Amino acid sequence: MSGSVGYDSNLTLVHGGPSAFLIVANPYLTLTRRNSDTDFEISGGVTETEFADSNLPLETDLSLSTVYSYPSGNNVIPIYKMSGSWQRSSQPNEFLGERILNDQFSVSGEGYVTITGKLGIRGDGQFQYLTFDSETLNDSYSAQAYVGLAYERTPGTELSLNFGTALGRSIPNDPARFQSNVRSTEFYVTARIEGQITDKISGSAYGGFGEVSYTGGYSNRSNLPVAGADLTWGIDPRRTLVLAAYSGADYAPDGQAVETTRAFLSFTHVIVSRWQYILRAGPTYTRFSRQVWQRSDNVWDLGAEFAYQPSDRFRIYVSFSYTDHNSTTSAYQFQHEVASLGSTYRF
Repeated sequence: MSGSVGYDSNLTLVHGGPSAFLIVANPYLTLTRRNSDTDFEISGGVTETEFADSNLPLETDLSLSTVYSYPSGNNVIPIYKMSGSWQRSSQPNEFLGERILNDQFSVSGEGYVTITGKLGIRGDGQFQYLTFDSETLNDSYSAQAYVGLAYERTPGTELSLNFGTALGRSIPNDPARFQSNVRSTEFYVTARIEGQITDKISGSAYGGFGEVSYTGGYSNRSNLPVAGADLTWGIDPRRTLVLAAYSGADYAPDGQAVETTRAFLSFTHVIVSRWQYILRAGPTYTRFSRQVWQRSDNVWDLGAEFAYQPSDRFRIYVSFSYTDHNSTTSAYQFQHEVASLGSTYRF
């Protein structure tokens, strides 16, 4: 069970959006397989949000996720892995200036087949589906698949050269908006490293190039670099630095083609036993287009959290986050601050 009270300065993430004090409750249940070479977990929860001084109604969000992989363990690369998630929420939507009910569903899987002692074939696939409860927005889905030649550089570290393709569709909920009914076809070549990269750095990183073509309501083609990383640097037993980064193509909820580059750093420092603070910061650059370029957004996200955790069961924290959202279109320029006092209890 987790809960918090706080303040949100911009509930709809638009210029001049309303603010409110929040009361949030999040009961959740997790089933985990323990003491096994196979990792299996199912988790589900409900999040209730009360906007204490706003005319917005009580908001109920639902989530469910699962993962199954073998083998399991710290810095172990799985031979096979499957995961899935579903979420129903009313997140703020910048294209409408409202909080809109949406459903997000995704499934993914990967597997490895040995060719020789250190060489093998690794393949993975993913399917995502996003729907909105609004006639002025688009539902979208994407399916992608990669296959690559993998080499075990050292036990627990894998290098691979990968070839991938993806198909996408953005479907307007209002058929009259035929200009937003778009299909995309993508091709990628990437190099990837995964596992225990150095004595203190673990995770994965990839980079390469891609080509994306759009047809239907509008036509466009672009070549773009693609890259991503999820790296953890254990500086020492008390300090950890995490880098998350991504660049690639996607759809906006209104049917525009999107190219996004995002990076994020998180630093955790255990000051003394059971006391810690976390600092987070990172930029995001997004380019929106249809037939031609339409707008670009530059975003900076900053955050800090101070927490006390006397046991594995209980945690209490104070957090603050700030977002500065700049855009070439003035309607999409805004600032967003959130302050929270919360706690989590496991039993």
